[in-house]
Amino acid sequence: MCLSAPPVDETNVKFIGVKPAAEKPADESPESPTNSEQETQVSEPDSQSTTLPVDSSDGGSFTPADVSSASIDVEIGCKTEEDAYEECPSIWTWRTCGLPIGAFFLAFLNSVASSVGYGFFLGYMGLDSYVVLSINALMKLPQVLLLPFGMLNDCLPIFGKHRKPYFVASWMLCGTALLAMSVRPLPEPYYCQLPDGTFDIMSPPCNPGIHAEKNWYLFPMLALVAGVQMGCVAGEGLLLEYSLHEPEETRGKMKAEFSMVTMGGALASSAFVGVFMNGKEYLGTFDWSLSFRSLMIVCLVIATCVIPLSLQCVYEPKKVQRPSCCAHVKSSWKLVKKKGLSTVLLFAFIMQFFSTVSTTAGPMVRSQWVGVKVLQQQMFMMGSMLVMMMATWVYKEYLLQFSWRKAILFAVVGVTISDSIPSFLAIFGVVRNQYFFLGEDVLGAVPTTALALVLNLIVIEVAEPGREGLCYGLVGTVMHASQPISTAVSNQVFGLFQPNLSDPRNYLADTPSFRNTVAWSFVLAYGASMLGLCAIPLIPMQKAEAQRRKKEWSSSTTMAILVLGIPALCLPYGVAVLLLSSQPETACLRWIGGPGCV
Repeated sequence: MCLSAPPVDETNVKFIGVKPAAEKPADESPESPTNSEQETQVSEPDSQSTTLPVDSSDGGSFTPADVSSASIDVEIGCKTEEDAYEECPSIWTWRTCGLPIGAFFLAFLNSVASSVGYGFFLGYMGLDSYVVLSINALMKLPQVLLLPFGMLNDCLPIFGKHRKPYFVASWMLCGTALLAMSVRPLPEPYYCQLPDGTFDIMSPPCNPGIHAEKNWYLFPMLALVAGVQMGCVAGEGLLLEYSLHEPEETRGKMKAEFSMVTMGGALASSAFVGVFMNGKEYLGTFDWSLSFRSLMIVCLVIATCVIPLSLQCVYEPKKVQRPSCCAHVKSSWKLVKKKGLSTVLLFAFIMQFFSTVSTTAGPMVRSQWVGVKVLQQQMFMMGSMLVMMMATWVYKEYLLQFSWRKAILFAVVGVTISDSIPSFLAIFGVVRNQYFFLGEDVLGAVPTTALALVLNLIVIEVAEPGREGLCYGLVGTVMHASQPISTAVSNQVFGLFQPNLSDPRNYLADTPSFRNTVAWSFVLAYGASMLGLCAIPLIPMQKAEAQRRKKEWSSSTTMAILVLGIPALCLPYGVAVLLLSSQPETACLRWIGGPGCV
């Protein structure tokens, strides 16, 4: 935290940020300084002088004589708003608090969108498990838009600002999507309900027509997540600008604090959904519950309140020059060609592809064999969020210099082991207790946090000044472009297993042969996640090596085409398969993972 600036003695002032301009004759006009003339000079403060930063964005130089004609604006917390941005960036001032608060509620909405898949789509709407997996993957599809959003941030400023207008616009988009789902009446559930409120799975459905109405919820959810991602790109881009001004030995602390705030938003969402969406019609245990429509109304109120907060309490310095979009694209292509970045992009795609390969038996094991309820699921999710916050704090304080490769290795192996033990015990009927089964969510939070945080730290190091939004969006787009194709391949591969892994009747029969089939599907999924470790050599060991790669490694057009071409070819195929599997008319096709059309 910065203290209030002392009174300025104009006769004895030192300046940092640029060298003082050399004295010139009065008839000579000052020349623009070269890069070598803009080397930073840091003066040691003493008791007789005051040190002030100088903004050199206009290419000029300042001398002590300029002080008499310059207005010195001093604010509590930092000397000026511009100086606050350059000298002591913080997300905890009244001028910037809208950024972490907005991020908190963006994480809240994102967690709500991901939480409804289990209770609403699998339970209330009675969709098959492979269809639910496809819908969950489609709802994450807007994450692929990180690159376009990042380029919009960097290339098309609004009122001279690159981040804040898009941050505000993201909340308007979220509010529109929430309004659409709030005004639509909710149909009756798919299955008939028994007197105790649970679903009668073995009897014919009472409302089979609800499957045809899921698009009224799927596409607004897509818009909601798109708004969340737009806000994430704008917020992360602004945060990266601040992080680049942190000292190298502490760089990453601000990101870790920001990550803890977003985890807090997801934690609050888990608590809210766990308590108020725990009705039996949503695979919960309570006789009462908020309806899906009521949940959307609550979220709409939140979005309405955050919009004015984002307008008043998100600070961004106004850019003087508007960059050329054509020049921006050319420089972006030049950036992608650098091997230091392209290898990170390739790693992100490969790692995400193999880590998201999952068996279609997963949701059915959780709901039918273990009997996981919404309240317990959200409670353990809250526990995992708390563990993630603690793990982030520990990493921030003690492990910022720890090898990134080792951290990712431990993360992947740790997640696989912690997930496999309760899964296999549940499959073979040894322990089918929801509290024991959900314990792996808490244990797996530590390596999952390490993996996500390390990837974000790598982005900070490879980001170029003025291209922060692009770098963040590029890594996010390439990484998430692998998820649709990964889910599509999962549905196609695991759809070949017989008996059908998505049929609830097979889990009710619970035969030994079917248990073996389910177990082998999990073995295949775990093996795929371990294959992703082969890509670890593509990333640097730590910050120093990342900077060395950034400066010394050459450019490669072939590598850039490979990194961008593979996702560009895989993404349309994956999206097509997921859309076909989410529609009632085509969901039965075998080649997309269905049981076969009659």
